[in-house]
Amino acid sequence: MSEWMPIAVLMLSVIFFLGSFWVSRRRVVSAKTWQAYLANLHSPKAMVSESDGSILYANRSFVRLFNISQHNNSFHIDGDRERKTIDTLLANRRWPLPFIEVTPDFRSGFDKHARRNARFSGLPVWCNGQRAWIVSLEPESDSVYSEPFVENDSQIFRSVINSLAELVCFQDRQGRIVGSNVAFDRFWKGREEEGVFFSAQEEIEGRRTQQSWTTNPNGDSCLLETSQTVLRDDNHVIYGTLSISHDVTNWHMMRQVMEQEIEARQEVEQQLKKHSNVLTSIFKASVDPIGIYNKDYEFLGGNAAFAEAMGAMHDDLEGEHAADLMDPEILAQHQKIDHPVLDNGETIKYEDLVMKRDGSQVWYELTKTQFSDPTDETIGVLVIARDVTARKATQQELADAIMELEELSFVDGLTKVANRRSFDEQLVKMWQSHIREQEPLSLILCDIDYFKPYNDNYGHQQGDEALRRVAQVFQNVIRRPLDAVARYGGEEFAILLPSTTEQGALVVAENISHELTLAGMPHAFSAVSEALTLSQGVATLRPQAGQDYGDLVSMADRALYRAKNAGRDQIASASQTVKETV
Repeated sequence: MSEWMPIAVLMLSVIFFLGSFWVSRRRVVSAKTWQAYLANLHSPKAMVSESDGSILYANRSFVRLFNISQHNNSFHIDGDRERKTIDTLLANRRWPLPFIEVTPDFRSGFDKHARRNARFSGLPVWCNGQRAWIVSLEPESDSVYSEPFVENDSQIFRSVINSLAELVCFQDRQGRIVGSNVAFDRFWKGREEEGVFFSAQEEIEGRRTQQSWTTNPNGDSCLLETSQTVLRDDNHVIYGTLSISHDVTNWHMMRQVMEQEIEARQEVEQQLKKHSNVLTSIFKASVDPIGIYNKDYEFLGGNAAFAEAMGAMHDDLEGEHAADLMDPEILAQHQKIDHPVLDNGETIKYEDLVMKRDGSQVWYELTKTQFSDPTDETIGVLVIARDVTARKATQQELADAIMELEELSFVDGLTKVANRRSFDEQLVKMWQSHIREQEPLSLILCDIDYFKPYNDNYGHQQGDEALRRVAQVFQNVIRRPLDAVARYGGEEFAILLPSTTEQGALVVAENISHELTLAGMPHAFSAVSEALTLSQGVATLRPQAGQDYGDLVSMADRALYRAKNAGRDQIASASQTVKETV
């Protein structure tokens, strides 16, 4: 008997291990089998490792609910809040004891602010030799976690929805937001409750539309038009609504403008119809030209003054065509001007010179307005003209006076050359242009020698004549268009020579002295000559940015002072010695 005991123990051990292996194989299901099973379920389900709480597999609804990213066969929870939620749900759960309970405060991937209630349950399973939980979230409402149009691919559907510019929002039967597109989230960010136009307390049946004023993310007022459609399942049971909103502000404003235009035109038509007899009387009695023609430029009426202004040989223009009365070029000009009147209903006003029957020319101020014939809705142009010939003449006289006054304000009245004010302005302009062009700018300051004795002995009238003749000498020598001669003050003159070197300016100064000698104006009271002479100071600078143009004037003034101290009738430059006038 004792001989069989070891064999019996061995056989029992083999049977025990084979049985344990068979039982474990019956309890273990492969990961692929679980994934295939869970993937076909619409409610959120996932397989979670019992040891570390990692996600072994999650179906599409669970991925959306808990913000889970998937790379190949690896699942990762992206949000800290979702990670804490799963850890909290599985805390203190003892495997292999299944559980089920109602858990509040779940939030969907579409909307992070809508509260959810669901039945949370866990089923202990073996998967690939390790312990795991099959976690299930069964919503209290059938539509809490269901995706719209689940029969289509959700990623494609969500891409299409997010590409829309309209604001798209899904609400469940209780009025809570369960889904929205990017445009909705961007528009209502931070104020999602304002985007819900229909509440759970309202009866939702069929389709309805409403308009409401709100503000866009930029703070501008806008008018939203929202259409809500009821969503039904296969059994025609309402499980939520689809709302689509779009901005109709521009359309609303355009409609208001159009309504105002229509009202205005209708009022004009009524007034025309009511006062047609009055208008006919006004046409005949008015001395101002008044006429009407349609878009084909056929005259529908007009008074005698209008017919005369048109150059017609008779006063009755009704039924006549403008092409038979007007020069083609003039008619083409009128047609071009009338485009905004006929096309857009604008009122335009302009002035035109018209030749009348007797050959006289008259300036008219024309006002053109669109009119519409209330009988056949024909549009055309109403013209009212006013004779403004006298006003145009007055305007021209005023313009001439202003030009003369402006000329006087820049011209020395005695010598007819530029005055000091004009000189200063030209110096500033030339200074800036020479800074840009890096060209030399020269200035000559001239002073008539012993002019006070000349005035005292020959008289002021002869002194004025001497100033005029000296100014004429300057203008005879200075001939370039941009050169400027100015009376600087009293008997002192200034000459600006743009793009001129100091050597060139000295040549000009010598030519002036030579020309003045040829003029031979007697001066018996001069200490240097028997004729009128000049002292001249020449300065040249190549202006630089930040340099004051007053430096050039100061240099020329110092050169003039040196010429006077050297005995007068001299030419001195800022860089050369005093040169006697030949």
